[in-house]
Amino acid sequence: LVSAPRGKKESFSETLLRFSSPRGFMTSTPKMTHQMNVMRVFAFLAVAPSVWSVGQCDANGQCTVKGGIKDGDWWRKELNSAQPECKDIDPQNTGTCHQWTVKLDPGAVERVREIKQTLNDYIMTTEQVALKSRVLSWNDPMDELYLSAPKNVQGSDRVFVTPHIDGFVGWIPFMRAWRCVYGLTGPHDTVTIQPMRNPDEREVTLGPGVFTCFDYNREIHWIENRPNNATGAHADERMVLKIHFYEYPAVLGSFLGNAFGALNANYNFLARRAFLVSQFPDRSVVSRLVARAINGITLFGGSFEVVYGYCNMGIVAAAALAVKFNLHDLIFWAGSLHLVVCLLAVVFRSTPLGVVIRDAVALNATSLVLLATGYLKAQASKFDLGSHVVTAVGFGLAGSAYASLGADLTYFGAQLAPGTLAGSTVSSSFFPYSAVSHPMTLGSVVGLLGLRLHPVFGPKFHSAFLAQSLLHVALLAAEVFDVHLPAGADYFSMYADFAQYHQSAANVYAHLLTTGVSLVGVFGLLNLALAGSSPASGKASSAAGSKGGKEAAPSANLPLLALSLSWIGVRYTVPDDDVAHGTVALAAVLATLAWAFKPTKKQSLGLVVGGALGQEIAHALAGEGTYMAAYASEALSAGAAAVPKPGALVTFLLHNVWLVPFEIRAAVNTLAAQLTPSMAPGTV
Repeated sequence: LVSAPRGKKESFSETLLRFSSPRGFMTSTPKMTHQMNVMRVFAFLAVAPSVWSVGQCDANGQCTVKGGIKDGDWWRKELNSAQPECKDIDPQNTGTCHQWTVKLDPGAVERVREIKQTLNDYIMTTEQVALKSRVLSWNDPMDELYLSAPKNVQGSDRVFVTPHIDGFVGWIPFMRAWRCVYGLTGPHDTVTIQPMRNPDEREVTLGPGVFTCFDYNREIHWIENRPNNATGAHADERMVLKIHFYEYPAVLGSFLGNAFGALNANYNFLARRAFLVSQFPDRSVVSRLVARAINGITLFGGSFEVVYGYCNMGIVAAAALAVKFNLHDLIFWAGSLHLVVCLLAVVFRSTPLGVVIRDAVALNATSLVLLATGYLKAQASKFDLGSHVVTAVGFGLAGSAYASLGADLTYFGAQLAPGTLAGSTVSSSFFPYSAVSHPMTLGSVVGLLGLRLHPVFGPKFHSAFLAQSLLHVALLAAEVFDVHLPAGADYFSMYADFAQYHQSAANVYAHLLTTGVSLVGVFGLLNLALAGSSPASGKASSAAGSKGGKEAAPSANLPLLALSLSWIGVRYTVPDDDVAHGTVALAAVLATLAWAFKPTKKQSLGLVVGGALGQEIAHALAGEGTYMAAYASEALSAGAAAVPKPGALVTFLLHNVWLVPFEIRAAVNTLAAQLTPSMAPGTV
């Protein structure tokens, strides 16, 4: 990326990046036409013996590096040779030290390239590359050889032991930059913390050949120094390679993709300079001020992401704006989101446990704050002792159950992370499990019942009480009966089957259009259902039709509500970021159309039926069978007794849940093959 091959014109973004680099540039770079990929979660894996071919990784992610990896002493000599300033500035070797890999000796550059090829191959091997139509590119200017200093908590070095996100452009959709940290030395006392992962990946010691990769702009992490005096082993320095890639949808083209890569690289240069300026705050006023600014921003931004999450903030904010901050309507729409998160996580099981815990705890806290605000206000106006006692007993029981289980087991770690928590249980001798079965669910429902019993708060809370109670029961049933997607019914496997019946470009585009028509009708019906009613009252407005036949205004803004609910839905059901972003955007746009044009009930039903008929016509004109007909025919194994198999029923349900994501993915793949054939799935 940094410099163009000889005899070949470089792109604008390449020129921009080369001239903005403060450390110069390479005279040659690795081949840049690599297959695409997007990573949601990266596992850390030890490197296998080095006798295999370059960058070879098997289906389980076991990889090798051509020629193996050099030992720690070799890398230390390289760092000291390429960056003598570290010894001059920090003779006691107490702070961090780094050097861009493009500045290393040619032999070290080649070693880095082989390791990077392995990481590239790991990503390509373990992810659904062909189905996502994305482009993976190497961001060489960001790569660095790095000596960490987790014991130094002064100046900008404090950032690394504070929960932080490396980049700042995670708000740009469809684009992803990522950093892979590859261990070179060990054993050492430095642990990398990644709280949003499953338990076996949350704490990683990056010894030689062990690596972890994460989203440079989105995933929270930090390092800690944990001396292990019990082993008596020599605590080595922690030296790692920080390797970088960026990826983007092929349909966006290389100009936007490379510009995104350049944006991340230039920010990384700026951040590194700021860190170096403020590494030792006791040496100058400027260094002290810069260090305080960096640490303050990091502390606030990182802490908020760990505790609450920016996506959760957006989801709750959209719901609040949709109901114009009406407390009781917000309790209904946002107060149940933590239960929706848990139910979707248990059934679909496509989200790391760390994310589930953070989201569920944050949204549960939001629900409790909303409930407490409304209930205490009602108690202030009319105190009710019976309601107060029932509420305290119920939520106290649920709280004691949480204390016995801990966060991992409370939020279904045994189901979501079976490799590490499948055998984990709480002893039946511990209260409240020694006294009652399923105290978490029982206590929560009893606590909600106590709120409902209040004479002032209760009637306004009625709809939310029913909704949350039903969700608690559904969640208990999913846990007891182990309800989850069966083998072969995952998102990508079903999409592969779906795609067989959507090969024609005309059929693919027609499907997306006709489904959109039907969804406008569905949103039109929802808009009518919201008109003149409120979850807080549960009654239709008497003003509807009283003056000139005018319809009552909806109690909630449909586009914002669609944005909030579709956002929370795709986070736990669609493990395909491009499609997830597209689904949320499409839902908001179609809901806006229904909101603006306000179709009547007959018009909405007509749109639903018309869209469905349009899909059948599209299949007929394209000469392609339907996916539904294919799995429905398999359900008729009993001859005249047309009783669907359980597998067919599950497929039917998932087909409808994933219909829009499947159609968006098919359209993106088709468009990518037409506009950028050189980047079509399966090419290198």
